[in-house]
Amino acid sequence: MSSPATPLSTATPMFASASASALAACFPGLRRLGADGRPFVHADAPGGTQVVDSVITAITDYLRRSNANPTRPYQTSVESAELLRSVRSRFADFAGASADGVVFGPNSTTLIRHFAHAFAATLHPGDNIVCTQLDHDANIAPWLAIAHRRGAQVRFVPLDPDTFTLDHSALSRLVDERTRLVAFTRSSNLIGTTVPPAPFVEAARSVGALTFADGVAAAAHRPLEQFAHGIDVSVSSPYKYFGPHLGVMTARPELLQRYAPEKVRPAPDSGPRRWESGMPTLELIAGLGAAVDYVTTTGYPAITARERKLTERVLAGLRDLAHVRLYGVDAPDDREPTFAVTVAGMSPQDAASRLADQGMFVSAGHNYALECAQALHLPRAEGAVRFGLVHYHSDDDVDRILQALADLRP
Repeated sequence: MSSPATPLSTATPMFASASASALAACFPGLRRLGADGRPFVHADAPGGTQVVDSVITAITDYLRRSNANPTRPYQTSVESAELLRSVRSRFADFAGASADGVVFGPNSTTLIRHFAHAFAATLHPGDNIVCTQLDHDANIAPWLAIAHRRGAQVRFVPLDPDTFTLDHSALSRLVDERTRLVAFTRSSNLIGTTVPPAPFVEAARSVGALTFADGVAAAAHRPLEQFAHGIDVSVSSPYKYFGPHLGVMTARPELLQRYAPEKVRPAPDSGPRRWESGMPTLELIAGLGAAVDYVTTTGYPAITARERKLTERVLAGLRDLAHVRLYGVDAPDDREPTFAVTVAGMSPQDAASRLADQGMFVSAGHNYALECAQALHLPRAEGAVRFGLVHYHSDDDVDRILQALADLRP
C-alpha cells in the first residue's frame, strides 16, 4: 500500500550554493511588497520564521490525499500512521535523539508544562531545580510552579550584564545533592547568546539530576545534537525553523516511561503517544517533516556560514550608530543573529512602530525573557527592540534595517 511520506517531502530543496534571492524565492511570505514597492524585511525571525514552500505543499497534500484517523485499517488511515512513524524517525535524526522519544504537541510551552506536571510527583520539600536568567519564561515558570506546590526551591544561574553570558562557575554552588533537574536554554531568544550544554550536563550528572534544554531559539541556526551533548529532554518549535506552528519534545525513551502524564484511559501506556493528548495535528506533522527535510538538505554548515556574515555586517553597522545601544555579545562568536537594542530618546515600542512604517518588521518588549531583561536592567514594561535574521536574509535586508535605525536619531 502506498504511503504519502515520500511525496509529502519532495519539494525542490535549496542547496548550499543558493544565493539569497534564490533562497528567498522559496519562501512565499518574503515575496509580499510594501507600499514602497520593496519586499518587507521580516526581521522578527526569533518570533517565527517564514514558511518554506515545501512545508505548505506538504500540509495541503496531506489534507487533500490522506486526511484520516491513524488507527484504522483502511488505506488513508494506514498512510496517516506511516506519516507519524516517518516524521518521528526523521525528526529524531534531525534533533539527535530517539524516535521512541519524540512527542508532538501544540507548542513548546505546553510540552514543558506537561512534562513538569508529571515530573512534579518526584519532587519533595527541600529539593531544588536550577534554571538560568537567560531563559524564556516557558522554561522557568513551570519549574517555579511545581517547586512552589511541592515545597522545593528554584535557583538561578546568573547572567553577567557586562559580558551577556551566563556565569557557569555558579553551577558548583547551585547544584547539590538535592538538585533534581537543571533547565537551560541553548540560546537566548532575546539577546542571541549561545549556551554550551557541557557545564550544565556535567553538573547535573554529578548529582544524578535530569537536564531539560530549550532548543527553540537555536534550531534554525545550528544542530541540536541532543544525545551527543548528553541532554535528557529537549523542546523545539518548528515555526522557528521554517515550519508550522507545532511543538516537539524529545526525551530519552525511558524517561517517558518513568513519569506518568495525565491522559485518557484508552491512550497507550507506553511510548510517545502516551504523552500526546488527543489526536495529533497530522497535517502540521506533515509540514514538520518537510521543514526537517528542508533544513537537512540545505545543511547547517551553509546556514551557519551565511548567518555569520550577516551577524558581522549587523555588528559592524551598529557600532557606527551612537544613539543605538546593543544588549548582547559584540562579536560573531557565541551568539545567534538575534539582536536586542535600545534607541536613545525613544521607547522600544515607538521605535518598532517607526520601523514597521518603513517595512521593517521587528518586535519590542521583553519577549518573555523576564529574568534576562531584569538582569540587564531593561524596564519590564518596555524591554528592548529585538530583530533577528536567518539564512534567507540578504545583505540588503541588513542594510535597510541599519539605515532605518540610523534614521531614528533623536
